[in-house]
Amino acid sequence: MNPADINPPITVLVVDDSVSVRKALERILAPQGYLIRMADSAESALESLEPLPDLVLADILMPGMSGLELTRIMSDRGLNVPVMLMSGIVDEVTQRDAQTAGARGVLRKPFTPAELLPAIEPQVLAALDARAQRDGAAPAATPPTPVTPTPVTPTPAAAAPATPLAAQPAPAPVQPAPFQPAPTFTPAPPAHSGPLAGLNAVPGVLGATLYDADGERQDQFGPDLPESFAMYARFMVTAAATASHHLNRGDLGSILLSYAGQTLLLSPHRDGQLVTLLASSDAAPAAQRWQAAQHN
Repeated sequence: MNPADINPPITVLVVDDSVSVRKALERILAPQGYLIRMADSAESALESLEPLPDLVLADILMPGMSGLELTRIMSDRGLNVPVMLMSGIVDEVTQRDAQTAGARGVLRKPFTPAELLPAIEPQVLAALDARAQRDGAAPAATPPTPVTPTPVTPTPAAAAPATPLAAQPAPAPVQPAPFQPAPTFTPAPPAHSGPLAGLNAVPGVLGATLYDADGERQDQFGPDLPESFAMYARFMVTAAATASHHLNRGDLGSILLSYAGQTLLLSPHRDGQLVTLLASSDAAPAAQRWQAAQHN
């Protein structure tokens, strides 16, 4: 199925409070021929359902109304629109809640184009059927199954007979040089003048990355994190902040996370998130004191 051949184009309503996620989905889907509409909350999505989109991609965890609640409301209103939910954590409970709410499935964030496009194709076909039912036309035809060509195995050329080699005397064994241990020294931390200036000098801090509210990297030193980690960091910090709000436990401080045998400290920082790589969890209090000093 080629979405670019569908007229009028398939309209996808993307619902996520993260600007970076909305932009990422637009960058993936728009070149394929999809028409993208966006909403930064479930409440805003409910106000922008006219004209009705063909497909909804909604984050589960958002401030205010969740994606699950949005799906239930659309189902209660009898809106024949497929909904795919998105979440950084997809387990049996999440899948069961999504199915109960009426969603067609749950996409695990973050995802690549190669993961997203095949995942939504069955929902696009369902969207075409729903559009046809609303218009009183016949359901969309299922695309033909592609025929896989039979591979042709070429006939291997006859191998040339091996030419015997004259026997060569074995080389004399090489004696290894005596092991010389490298001198041990502790380098001074490199100078850093960005927003994270001074954090690299905190004992036990090996590196740090600062993201803004849109998930864009603002400053960094030390080892690089994967490009997709911005979405993970934002999800985990937002999830903890939302939970602390609903549980009346006050504002979120920070999260310690074990990642690839390393310790990461995830914290809200101004309007974004700060991810600090630590030598061990014992270094967390010193990093938190540096961060508190930046807010004072």
